[in-house]
Amino acid sequence: MQRIRPPAVAGSFYPSDADELRVVLENCFISNPLGPTGRASADSTLVAGMVPHAGYVYSGACAAHLYARLADTVQRIILVGVNHWSRGHKAALSPSDAWQTPFGNVPVDRQFNAFLEQRVPFLKNDALAHMQEHSIEVQLPFLQRVLDGFVLVPISLADVSGEECAELGAALAEGCKADTASPSGSVILASSDLSHYLSPRKTDQIDRVALEPVLNRDPAELLAVVERSNITMCGVRPTAVVLHAANQLGAERARLLKHYHSGAVAPMRNVVGYASVVLER
Repeated sequence: MQRIRPPAVAGSFYPSDADELRVVLENCFISNPLGPTGRASADSTLVAGMVPHAGYVYSGACAAHLYARLADTVQRIILVGVNHWSRGHKAALSPSDAWQTPFGNVPVDRQFNAFLEQRVPFLKNDALAHMQEHSIEVQLPFLQRVLDGFVLVPISLADVSGEECAELGAALAEGCKADTASPSGSVILASSDLSHYLSPRKTDQIDRVALEPVLNRDPAELLAVVERSNITMCGVRPTAVVLHAANQLGAERARLLKHYHSGAVAPMRNVVGYASVVLER
């Protein structure tokens, strides 16, 4: 019997009805400047990226900027998310065979999971770390919308060190390079929002500070500046991991596709920042 990870936030972060979800997703893509179809030219140079994970009404249009650029040749998505709840193991693979969404099941790449578990001693299969967490789950309907089929490698991170971020990033790059059948068929994504619950003006200011090392592809500086400036970027460790991996996979530039905050969607006194960034060869 297959072990299925059921959706935890369908009906809250995004619709639980497939038809309603399809409409909401289309609106996310149409609302960005990518043409009438809401799809840009597929970008085969894209190796990694950072994408937000709030409710679709807030960050969906920002996320769509990245997802519109995924090439249809992508066969594996490695999603490094944040463990907001700090439940379960600090660095967790998913023991499930598939993750369920209103659009159907997404298979987990058990072979890549096994490689990572053997290669990285602090990674463990742990369902508890993924059970109620939304940061990976909310990305899946976007991926199902733009890709015909793909396998998933979900990794949930809590409090890991800078050295562990580097080690995991190196392992992800190594695994992608070893895939001789489809060496460019993997994309590695960090799921992260930016600063939380500040004024709109302060959010813009602080987000720029956090985004600078991301755009410079400097994971060590990202971790340092977030700690030094007390920036509430929830996915800083997933982003550091992905920067390490992208650098080893030959990424030569980072591009900011979209940045805004929740106050751009609905007036509010304290806001959350969102950005989509791509890392390209």
